[in-house]
Amino acid sequence: MLAVLVASAVAACAPSAPSSAGAPAPGETTVTDVLGRQVTLRVPSPRILLDGARMLYTTAILNKSDPTAGIVGWPNDLQQNDPDTYQRYLRQFPQMARIPMTGQLYDGSFSVEQAISLHPDVFVVSAANFQAAQDAGTIGRLQDAGIPTVVVDYFLDPLKNTVPSVRLMGRLTGRDAEAENFAAHYQSVVGTVRSRLDASREPPTDTFLWRAPGYFECCSSFARSNLGALVSFAGGTNLADGLLSTRQGSISPETVLARNPAVVIATGADWAPGTPAAQGGFVPLGYNEAPAQAQSQWRAVIDRQAGFPRLRSVQDRRAYVVWHHFYDSPYNFLAVEWFAKWLHPDLFPDVDPDASIRELHQKFLPVAPSGTFWTGTA
Repeated sequence: MLAVLVASAVAACAPSAPSSAGAPAPGETTVTDVLGRQVTLRVPSPRILLDGARMLYTTAILNKSDPTAGIVGWPNDLQQNDPDTYQRYLRQFPQMARIPMTGQLYDGSFSVEQAISLHPDVFVVSAANFQAAQDAGTIGRLQDAGIPTVVVDYFLDPLKNTVPSVRLMGRLTGRDAEAENFAAHYQSVVGTVRSRLDASREPPTDTFLWRAPGYFECCSSFARSNLGALVSFAGGTNLADGLLSTRQGSISPETVLARNPAVVIATGADWAPGTPAAQGGFVPLGYNEAPAQAQSQWRAVIDRQAGFPRLRSVQDRRAYVVWHHFYDSPYNFLAVEWFAKWLHPDLFPDVDPDASIRELHQKFLPVAPSGTFWTGTA
């Protein structure tokens, strides 16, 4: 089964769309992004513009010495949605504060004029934002200015696109060896999960994936994509798959109570003030959170939602909350592993989430592990 994963990752890199540029000029090459677009550009690319600062999650595994190297601009989504990580990296890499801030693609605040003024060699865009950028004319205007766009993805189809995305970023940054090292680890972990599940033939476990309680009204979830796809891969039946026609949306609390899933997996993060997350209404997870505090807040979130303390998952202590940003980062293989343990504990007794997060940092990241990235009910 691991061979299937490797084959799909290779296939994701195969051309499936017409070339977006002509024949390579001297010093240029052609790469294929996760949408199958063939893009001609300079590789390595000394000046990279990012459509999201959370791509630091990728550049950190590629360049421990300086994960900000070559980044000429990015928006402020990391400060807004994951201030713990931003502050942890800022202390170690103070040059982060000097990276110019751009607008966001998703809300129309991105400025093509500002992007051109930063003189990037390439614009790296998340697949979730690509269509909006294309419809707005942003991609075409940048191309006209000699700035090609490449697309990566950890959000829409993470199991298919994470490894190709890391490899592509490795090419752009001249860090192919680091990308391959991470890819091998990723495929090993995910392949082990899949092979054990396939060998066991255990039926899938009914699961409610609770997307960011406190940031969204109850009960937001993912269906057939993103963390929802990871639930299915890890041996769960994702409740939202049969209820939502879109990739993300809301399920009524009454439906959750009526379905009474065996396992609940929620997400949490240390969102910044000013975001929709109501202080005290969400589970703060990340580098600065103490385990006892996270567990206490998770219990408070459950108790605040009418009827949820009576769910069998809560009664059986099979209600968990994980770091929200697994949903859009190459670290999602940890979510696969942890979900599998929670959904099929008898198959994964050797999986220790705390040891897994330490290993990620020790092998691949330039900062030391601390804080809390998951918790369960007491």
